Amino acid sequence: MRLWFGVLSTAILMSSSAMADDFSRTDIESIIKDYILNNPQVILDSVETYSQSQQHMAAEQQQEEIKKNIDWLENNDMLPVAGNPNGDVTVVEFFDYNCGYCKKALDDVLTLIEEDKNVRLVLVDMPILGRTSEVAARWAMAARKQDAYLPFHIAVMKHNGAINELTLADIAEKMDLDVDQMRVDADSDEVRAKISEKSQKAAQMGIGGTPAFVIGGKLFGGYIGLDRMREAVKSAREDANEPS
Repeated sequence: MRLWFGVLSTAILMSSSAMADDFSRTDIESIIKDYILNNPQVILDSVETYSQSQQHMAAEQQQEEIKKNIDWLENNDMLPVAGNPNGDVTVVEFFDYNCGYCKKALDDVLTLIEEDKNVRLVLVDMPILGRTSEVAARWAMAARKQDAYLPFHIAVMKHNGAINELTLADIAEKMDLDVDQMRVDADSDEVRAKISEKSQKAAQMGIGGTPAFVIGGKLFGGYIGLDRMREAVKSAREDANEPS
């Protein structure tokens, strides 16, 4: 931005000077070109400032969309809940069953809800890493119909290797679930519609990667680790307890 201010100032000075008539358009363009060539850092600074400004605006817009959808995220019967269902801080996790960092985050969120009995965890499957991600998400929703969502979710997350229907059926069988019924439920229009709705909501909020967390209404993108989760929960509690 400073570049254009400098160029504009130069042009104004030229136009207001008694010598302005002595400069042709070509002369002015040559002066500007020389200035840019001799001061390349000014261009880089301008681009960086503009980029930071755009990123800040995008972050504000994204946060506004999350604010608009916070009730859908935190009070939605469609979304599985772990931890304390009446907790004073809600942690929402967007995940994909094929996401390596989501697998890494599993122990973090489980530790968090184990050590902090007042945290409510909401899980939002966001299958963006291929067809098998969606298949796994649908099977997990089918497991929920048999009141086995969380253990099934954990088992799939901890599975090493490729995920497919045979893998999912094997996990379900080991948990003594009704595998045939799970196949039917996983392929139902109801489950497919819910997967689609969650994907649309994530896109609306500008969440394009996993893992992503919304803690106390604030977005934290990527793998953030247990310590940062704890800090975010603490901050959310403090914000909630501040006098209005």
